[in-house]
Amino acid sequence: HGLFSLGALWGRGCLVSLLSTTGAFAISGAAEQSFNVSVWPENSVVEHRGSIWLNCSHTCRDPSASGGLETSLTKAQNKSGPGWMAQELVDIQEWVSAPRCYFNCYGNVTCADAHITTYQPPERVVLEPLPDMELGRAYNLTCQVLNVAPVTHLTVTLRQGGRTLHTETFQNHTVIKLDNRTVTHEIIPQRRDHGQEVTCHTALDLRLQGQFFQNSSPAVELRIFDLPEEPQLLTSHYIEVGTRATARCGVAGVFPTVGEARFTLSFGGESLNFTVTTSGDTATAEGEVWSPFPGQRELNCTVTMGPMSRSARQSVLIYSFPQPVLEIDQPQALVNRNVSVTCSALASQPPGTTLQLRDSERTLASGPQPRLQLTLTTHKGDNGRQFTCEGNLTLGSRSLIKNMSAQLIVLYQPTLDESGCPSHQTWLEGTLQQLACEADGNPMPEVSCSKDSQVYGTSGVNVSGTYHCTATNRLGSMMRRVTVQVECESQSCASLALCCPGVARPTCNSQAVLADLGCFPSDSERGTPDGEISSHLREAPGESPTRTGAKLA
Repeated sequence: HGLFSLGALWGRGCLVSLLSTTGAFAISGAAEQSFNVSVWPENSVVEHRGSIWLNCSHTCRDPSASGGLETSLTKAQNKSGPGWMAQELVDIQEWVSAPRCYFNCYGNVTCADAHITTYQPPERVVLEPLPDMELGRAYNLTCQVLNVAPVTHLTVTLRQGGRTLHTETFQNHTVIKLDNRTVTHEIIPQRRDHGQEVTCHTALDLRLQGQFFQNSSPAVELRIFDLPEEPQLLTSHYIEVGTRATARCGVAGVFPTVGEARFTLSFGGESLNFTVTTSGDTATAEGEVWSPFPGQRELNCTVTMGPMSRSARQSVLIYSFPQPVLEIDQPQALVNRNVSVTCSALASQPPGTTLQLRDSERTLASGPQPRLQLTLTTHKGDNGRQFTCEGNLTLGSRSLIKNMSAQLIVLYQPTLDESGCPSHQTWLEGTLQQLACEADGNPMPEVSCSKDSQVYGTSGVNVSGTYHCTATNRLGSMMRRVTVQVECESQSCASLALCCPGVARPTCNSQAVLADLGCFPSDSERGTPDGEISSHLREAPGESPTRTGAKLA
């Protein structure tokens, strides 16, 4: 009973009957007037901005039944024939569309819908770059899939080597349009992951419609770093001003390659030059530290491996500890003179130096810097006395010592006493002897002995008598009388031995031997039989009563 527009009826159903020529329609229930309309392909997928031919056909008895294709898509060519028509649709940009075929058969209109889905394979699949990674720390793998449709058919897979890390689909995203998708997956890298490649793969699965598209991103390599231990600094806590000391910074457990460890060394805020050596998984940087000025300094070492950085620092005290000075105002002094011995030192930094003045036996004076002084009167026993000026500076638990030594020389005249030069000396005839006469004095005196104006060395005496021994140095001299007595084993030959040394006893009674040696008996002894030679001998004319020699035999 009502009037309906064709569009409204079309929206509710496709089987309509023409009631009048005025354009009004009514639902037809005449079975004999029904016919079928079909469209091919009924379900299709078309690439975005692509084209497709739709074929519409009918079963109306009137092969010339009129019809068409109702759509908002752009039409191009068309073709027709008895019981069918075909329409080309081009530049398809709608992601989902439903073109409708319709035919009018004896006033009845029947239609059939086609379903077209437009697809767009991913324009780009991008796996975001990964930074150098710290072992055991969480990182996100992020894959960007750009300009893809329909995402309901999209699968994104993240893989590491041949292992699947994560898969994600979007079947619940019902809105069909050109879209971007971001897939994120958290990983915690381990050492075994170093150097492996991660990729992002996409699959647009339209196989029910005859299409399947796969894409993948460029691979991203995993770089894993580990620096598990703090650097260890090795250098002295106390360094003297102007002195160079070795500083070492070592780190162990470096991964993946110990040669990739990067060092920074600084001392007192200034960078140091250094060399790096490696052994196993340990790297060591070595340089030199020094400072021309005293004070506190800080040694810093930083080791970097990829994204990891570890540092160590050590406080170093640069100290000034001047060498103590020992001065003897008269290094060579005469005996019984006053001599001043001074031990001094410049101020140390930090302060606190103590001084000690000592000799080889005991401490003579001690106290804080800058000066210790000792005055003494020289004695012979002070000659060669060693004095030491010692400075001591305590730094923490460490005690630093510096010293300087000097020797006192005491000069004095020679002395000859009973202990060194006995006044009476007895020798046995026929033995090797040396006159025992040693002098004391500084400088070392020279000793000589004389008898009857004949000068002997201490090794040239071999005849009994009284000798005058004299010790001399540049400061003076001293004389001492020494009596030498030579005793003979054979009494009968004693005078002969004293007169003519070197005569053998078996021949000592021979006057011929005496004559050969220039020894003559007195007038009263002439005619005395051999073997009864008197011990009273006299000098030969012009001859000395002694002979010089090194030893007395």
